[in-house]
Amino acid sequence: MDRNKKRGRVITGANSTYRGYGMSAPKKAKKGLPARLRALLALVLLAAMLAVVVAYALQSGGREDIGRVTRIGATLSQNVTPFGSSVIFYDGTTLHCVAATGGNEWSYQIGTNADYDATDSRIVAWSGNDLYIINNRGRLVYNNKMSDTIQFASAGENYVAVFVGEQDNGVVTVIDSSGQIVDNITVTGQTLLDVGFFKSVTSSSAQETELMWMLGLNTTGTVISTELQTFQPGKLSTGKSSLGEHIAYMVYAVDGVLNVVDTRQITRYNYRILEQGTATLIYGYTMQDVRKVGQTTYQLLVPAQERSEGTSITSVRLMYGSVDRVLHLPGECLYAALGTRSVYGFSQSAVYVCRYGETAFTAYSMPVNVTAVLGLISDNRAVVASGSDIYVVELPV
Repeated sequence: MDRNKKRGRVITGANSTYRGYGMSAPKKAKKGLPARLRALLALVLLAAMLAVVVAYALQSGGREDIGRVTRIGATLSQNVTPFGSSVIFYDGTTLHCVAATGGNEWSYQIGTNADYDATDSRIVAWSGNDLYIINNRGRLVYNNKMSDTIQFASAGENYVAVFVGEQDNGVVTVIDSSGQIVDNITVTGQTLLDVGFFKSVTSSSAQETELMWMLGLNTTGTVISTELQTFQPGKLSTGKSSLGEHIAYMVYAVDGVLNVVDTRQITRYNYRILEQGTATLIYGYTMQDVRKVGQTTYQLLVPAQERSEGTSITSVRLMYGSVDRVLHLPGECLYAALGTRSVYGFSQSAVYVCRYGETAFTAYSMPVNVTAVLGLISDNRAVVASGSDIYVVELPV
């Protein structure tokens, strides 16, 4: 979710004098010393000064504090989520939206035991069988009681999908922006994993149309397989296919093509679920983040073992266009993410920044001890936890 940018500065000797490091000014050479000896002494003194500067830089990691830090009135247990240029959280009865500067923008009561899904423009929230659709200004645009308990819901640009019933025997209801139900899709014989929306040009329209995908596990056969289906809301199914035994865990769209990520590869399908091009092998890696910047889609992966075992991340894999490279982090990180111009790696005390197209990271000190990273909001600001407290931190770009 993308939307004051303040570049951090790395300490170098270029803008610091030896006086800044506790050294006194060099004494003038005594009168009568030969010119060569005076020059030699000056060079020795200059070398000593540079050694002090380098030692200081190494000791401090070559880092300065980064941008503004704001504490948000939320705790880690309150389902905190980046939301455009803001942050939303649920306190047990009420959904709150807070600005990056800490001020409350709006609140809406949605009841107990609630959950929600959000895009940059809207939120769909549910509690029991009560459904709420709220716009980014905190105004309720739809509220209704569904026919059964809501398992989960997903928000798109013009539609919301709501899954009610049992996980392997329910109905996906699609609601448009005016509050009209346009589809009721029965789910049987499979465990529904996720639902989402994407845009693509179809055979019936030269303009991009918002479509829906559904990902599930077929449990009726002797071997469990992943199934992908696509729908045009109001016109039902546009494609369906079995993806095999590898479990897919992420689906995202690039230029109207669905990218399905499993434990082995990234496979691409058009809106009719016909395979496009050659699959990309990613065995040993897990997809961490995807971000479109201009016309380029960046994909960030981390080693699967480090992700699964909860160990520190020491390298990341960045893919975009024809580029596919591994970037080595200067230190162990607990999280990695994509910004609008750079790759970020977060340790407890620093953030490492590598601009797109480059291969080296620059280190910047974090102003708080980071125990978790919840994601990025616009203007390259990170939402981080320090213990149970939540902060918004401006990042260098």
